[in-house]
Amino acid sequence: MSVYKLTAYPRQHTLRDGRQITIRPLEQGDKDALLAFFLRIPEGERQFLKQDVASPRTIASWCEGLDYDRALPLVALDGERIVGDAALIRSRHGAYREVGTVRATVDPEYRSVGLGTTLLRDLCDIAADADLEKVTSELVAGVQDDAIEAMEQLGFIRAATVHEFVRDEHGHPHDLIVMVLPLGKWYQWLQF
Repeated sequence: MSVYKLTAYPRQHTLRDGRQITIRPLEQGDKDALLAFFLRIPEGERQFLKQDVASPRTIASWCEGLDYDRALPLVALDGERIVGDAALIRSRHGAYREVGTVRATVDPEYRSVGLGTTLLRDLCDIAADADLEKVTSELVAGVQDDAIEAMEQLGFIRAATVHEFVRDEHGHPHDLIVMVLPLGKWYQWLQF
């Protein structure tokens, strides 16, 4: 089974607004910067993340238990400040071993300048290089519509809609959108 190749990191990237950022894998020493990043994400958005990212214990467990072959987290930095976080998560056995799951979160001050798309494209390139067959993502309609649109521009397709699957902080239901990006030839053709 292929492992993730990380020789391209750290790498510099220029956002659409001209700001320079560095993208690299998360490191053990990023604990405080990662927690500060997630605390800048509005609470209503954090509610839809699968773990309590405002908990120092959660962030510490991520940074101290790094296993890049299972979960590859990338961070985007402006200087020492983390401004984006994305991850490619993969099961190493069973029926899901050829499928990865991606997620991305971007600092509100760095949205709409291509950062989320760049992080997701990097993760999809890594997944394709590791011979995964597809990557998936789950997004919340009405809350993460910009991310849904960005993923569709990357080639993801809406595979399913689960109606009223999650609730926001006010108790209002939202649909869960399951996005899938086939890799292999499909992904190669999208790169042209």
